[in-house]
Amino acid sequence: MAAGIIGYARRTNPVTTGGRTIQTGAGGPVIPSMEATKAVNFHRKDALVVSTSFALREWSQVSERRDLDVDLSDCMDRAPAVGLGLALAQPEGKVLILDCDSTLRTNLGGLATIGESNPENLVHFVFDDVSSSSTSGVRIKEMDNLDLAQIALSSGYAKTYEFDKLEEFLIGIEEVMRQTGPVFVRVKVFRDGIQLPFPERTMAEGWAEVRDNLTSGEEEAG
Repeated sequence: MAAGIIGYARRTNPVTTGGRTIQTGAGGPVIPSMEATKAVNFHRKDALVVSTSFALREWSQVSERRDLDVDLSDCMDRAPAVGLGLALAQPEGKVLILDCDSTLRTNLGGLATIGESNPENLVHFVFDDVSSSSTSGVRIKEMDNLDLAQIALSSGYAKTYEFDKLEEFLIGIEEVMRQTGPVFVRVKVFRDGIQLPFPERTMAEGWAEVRDNLTSGEEEAG
C-alpha cells in the first residue's frame, strides 16, 4: 500500500448507534461521522465538493461554501464519475468526493476510471459506516469483506489512506490535502442514529448555483 496512515483504536468503549451497541475494540471504528465531516469542511478551502447519500446529509449541515457543493441526491452512486468530470474540467482547483461505502459498492468501476484518468487535484473520501446500514437506516449484513483501499490502489490511485481514530484523522487530513492525486481516503465511522434530512435545495438548483459561481469566476479571471 502507498504511504498512508492507519489508526487502530486501542480502547474498548462501547458505542451506541441507532439503538444498537457496538464494541470498538482493537481495529474497531471510533470516528463520529459528523466530526469527520467537520474536519473535511475545515480543510476544504475553495475546493468543489461532491457528496452523496449519508455523507450529503451531514455535509449539508456543516458546509460553509454551499455555492461550491454539488449534491447528488438523485443519482447517489455517481459521485466518483461526477467528481472526476469536475476535476478534469477544473484542473487548477481541488475537487473532493464525499462518498459512502454502500454507494461506492454499486459503482466500483468508477475507481478504475479515476485511476486511469489520473486527476492530480482529486481527493476521494469514503465514509465506511460501522452500522452497515442503507440510506433508509436498514441494517445490511456482511459488509466488511471488501478492502476498498486496496481496490483503489490497484485501480491506479496515487495514494490511499485509512483512518479509524479521530485524533489521527484530524492530523492526517492535512497531509492528505497536500498530496498529488488521485487520493483515496477510507474513514471508518459510526453515526448516532439520527436520520438527518437531505438538503432542501434540489440537485438541479445546486448544480445551477455551482455553475454560476464557476462561470462568474472565469469571467472575472478573463
